[in-house]
Amino acid sequence: MTLYLVSNNMVLENIFYETDESVEEKRLNRPLSIEGEKAAVKLVKKIDADVIYSSNYASALSTAKYYAAYKNTEIYINSFLNDSRIGKLGNRNIKMLRFMQERDFDFKFNGGESLNETSSRMNIAINKILKKYGNHNIVIFTHKRAIMGYLLKYLDKGFNLDDRLILTYNDKVILDDVEKDIDIVKIELDHGKILDIDIIE
Repeated sequence: MTLYLVSNNMVLENIFYETDESVEEKRLNRPLSIEGEKAAVKLVKKIDADVIYSSNYASALSTAKYYAAYKNTEIYINSFLNDSRIGKLGNRNIKMLRFMQERDFDFKFNGGESLNETSSRMNIAINKILKKYGNHNIVIFTHKRAIMGYLLKYLDKGFNLDDRLILTYNDKVILDDVEKDIDIVKIELDHGKILDIDIIE
């Protein structure tokens, strides 16, 4: 069977909050940009899945809805598939957090989540999904950091020339810090055992 992990990274940027929403509320509710919606329409032809899962972030659900309409089926929402929690930034920024976490998988801000914690959460969720629907192709609409957490157990780790973490499988770069409009990771499995991991452009 095939498992697809999809992250649509094209969210609306020109949003300014006049009230005091938390960082997590802003991330949870941030919609796709117009370009992100168009990209979500196009990606349906790149996936061949029967079962659709999504985090409860607006960007993931907004991407999943196009595939659900294309397949005329339902979307299962699971908050265990959500993005990695940031925690309290204070006078720090997300870029600094990402840099630190790539060197220490246990690093986190207060109230946040480390990469190892994200990995544990994602693996618990996906293993349950595979156990339930393992004879079907499955697509999970989630987030790049969540995908990175999930794949930590299965990919080789290294650093690029900019000293940023890269994850590879059989010498193929699967995830790195390069900003892509959409990340699609395709995982071939046989009774829960990984046979191959690749990316879909």
